[in-house]
Amino acid sequence: MENQNSVAYVGIIGSVSEIPGADNIELVTVGGWNAITKKGEYKVDDLVVVATTDAVIPQKLSDDLGVTNYLRKGQRVRTVKLRKVYSECLLIPTTFVPEKYRYEGTDCMELLEIFKFEPPVKTVQLSVGGRKIKYHQNPNFKVYYKFPNQKNVPDMFSEEDEVVITRKLHGTNTRYGIVRKKKLSIWDRVKMFFGNEWVGFEYVFGSHNVEKGSDSQSFYDTNVWEEVAIKYNIRQKLWDHVKDTYEPFDLSEGVVIYGEIYGDGIQKNYDYGLTDIKFAGFDVQVDGEYQPYIREKTHFEVMDLPQVEVLYGGSWNKEIQDSFVFDNFIEGTKVPHEGVVVKSVTGVRNKVSKCINPDYLIHGEKHNVGDSH
Repeated sequence: MENQNSVAYVGIIGSVSEIPGADNIELVTVGGWNAITKKGEYKVDDLVVVATTDAVIPQKLSDDLGVTNYLRKGQRVRTVKLRKVYSECLLIPTTFVPEKYRYEGTDCMELLEIFKFEPPVKTVQLSVGGRKIKYHQNPNFKVYYKFPNQKNVPDMFSEEDEVVITRKLHGTNTRYGIVRKKKLSIWDRVKMFFGNEWVGFEYVFGSHNVEKGSDSQSFYDTNVWEEVAIKYNIRQKLWDHVKDTYEPFDLSEGVVIYGEIYGDGIQKNYDYGLTDIKFAGFDVQVDGEYQPYIREKTHFEVMDLPQVEVLYGGSWNKEIQDSFVFDNFIEGTKVPHEGVVVKSVTGVRNKVSKCINPDYLIHGEKHNVGDSH
C-alpha cells in the first residue's frame, strides 16, 4: 500500500459470501475489511475503493453513492452489525477515480477528498503575568509513531513472528522525556563549565501532538498530563533512571516514554469504572529508536511505572489474537474493550498494528463515547 494509514485506498475483493437469512445483501471482504453490500453488486477480484471506519466522506460523493443517510454524524463511515455480521467500511466503485489510479494499493484520500476523522487538538495558551509567550518545541521530543489498523495490512504478521499483544486503552496519549535541549543558554554554558554534565538536557512532557511544558522554558500547564506526572512522580523517576543508566555523551537525543492516560473524565462515557485517572506505559524511545519489548519492559519496571496489560507473548496466531479482540468487556461491565495492539518483540515499526473491536465502535456511536486522541 502507498499509505498503510490510508482510510480510502484501492483494494481487490477477496471473497463474496451469503449472509444466512438475507435475500438481498451479502458479505464482501477486501483485505481485512468486511462490507455488507447489495447482492450481485460485486464479485471476486473486482477492484474497489475501500473507505474504512472513520473515513470522512464529502457530501457530494456520498450523495452520488446514495449513502449519506447511512453515515454517522460528521459524514463518517460507521461500523454496523446486521444478522450477526459486521460491516466496517464503504465500498466505492473505481469509476470515481481516474483510470490511471485504478490499481491495488493506490491511496485515494486526496483524489476523492476523503480524510480520516481526528478529534480536535486543544492547544495551549501560554502566558506569564497575562503576557503571551512563544513556546519553542523541542525536536528531540518526538511524536509517537502512528501505526496502522491491521485490516489495512492483514499480511503484516505470520506465525514466524514473535509478538506481544497488549490491551489497547481508550484514553489520551501522553509522553514524557529527558531530552537534549534545542539550544544552550549562556547560563547553561556556565553550569557546564563548572561540571554540570546534564545541563544540556531537560524534562519535557506533553500530549500526542502538543508539548505542555519543559524545564528550560519554565512553563507547566495545569492539565491531566501534568497531573499524572505529579501523581506518579514521573519527572523525578525519569531523571533518576536516565542518570543511573546513561552518561550524557551516550545520548544524542534522549529518552522518551509513551503511554495512555485513562479513567474518570478522560473520554466521554468511557471511564473504565474509575473515579480517578491512571497511566499505563506502552513504548520507550532512546535516541529516536523504539526499544525491543524486553528493554521497554525493563525501563518501566526500573522506574516503577505501570504498563498496559500484556495479554499474550509468543508466536503470532490470528485465532489467539482474535480471542482478545471479540467478546472482551471491561471487567464487571457489558462495555466492550477497544481492542488490542500487536507488535514484534524486536520493536521495529513495520511490525506494529492495532485491532479494533467492532462491538466497541458500535457501542461508541450508540453511547456517544469520546474519540481517541
